[in-house]
Amino acid sequence: MIDSDDLKYINDLYGHDAGDAALKTFAKVLEDNFGKLGKVCRNGGDEFAVFLKRTTRTEGRAIFKKLFRQKLTFSYQGKDYPYTISLGFAAYPDQGASREELLNKADAALYAVKMTGKGTMAAYHPDMVKEGRAQLGFNLRDLAVNLPGAFFIYRADDGKIIFANRELLRITECSSMEALIEIIGWEVRGLIAPEDYAEAVESCDQQVGDSDDAVAHMDYHVITKETHKRIYVHAVAHMAKNPYFGQIYYVILSPKPEQK
Repeated sequence: MIDSDDLKYINDLYGHDAGDAALKTFAKVLEDNFGKLGKVCRNGGDEFAVFLKRTTRTEGRAIFKKLFRQKLTFSYQGKDYPYTISLGFAAYPDQGASREELLNKADAALYAVKMTGKGTMAAYHPDMVKEGRAQLGFNLRDLAVNLPGAFFIYRADDGKIIFANRELLRITECSSMEALIEIIGWEVRGLIAPEDYAEAVESCDQQVGDSDDAVAHMDYHVITKETHKRIYVHAVAHMAKNPYFGQIYYVILSPKPEQK
């Protein structure tokens, strides 16, 4: 079982025509890699199934590794965009004597991969049934939304906030993401008290430097929407590179006592 990671991001960022181009490219990659070795099927959406004939589990792992060594991109309107995939596999007959059982085991392995970061592969293991199936009801976005701490994500190049969780909305006294955007104008600049912004940016830039993967610690005030209270917070910002958004910051805010 194989799927293309984050197809929704591709659709949201570039449009559904781009998503269709990504799927067609992905299907051709699978057919080129596995068509002569077995069957390639589309289950629906961005999920595909591959059946390899007369192939042991060890041989299958080696074949799949070749796929992951390839640079995966799709072209849209003359520009190439990278994408990643996740894969889970199971072997007949020891891990599944019927087609349904084999698919279920490969599916459990795929979801185990998705829950631990995507972009890689895993062979089925019996523990995955309990752990993987119990986790199918929620995804990483659900976890971020419901974190007990305030959390948001913004793009490094223009400061645009692309995600905020419920706790951030609560401490800023906003009833919805739309209400938050109304007061901050989509930008992280609007979230930080004006007198603290320049110092926070300077501190972040000094700590991150030229790194593509770094963590910065800052203290600043957040002003609430309704009562205009000033909440003093400690911010931990992790800067990372995302294939769709470029350099982005993952930020967790923790209220702290006001400095005397």
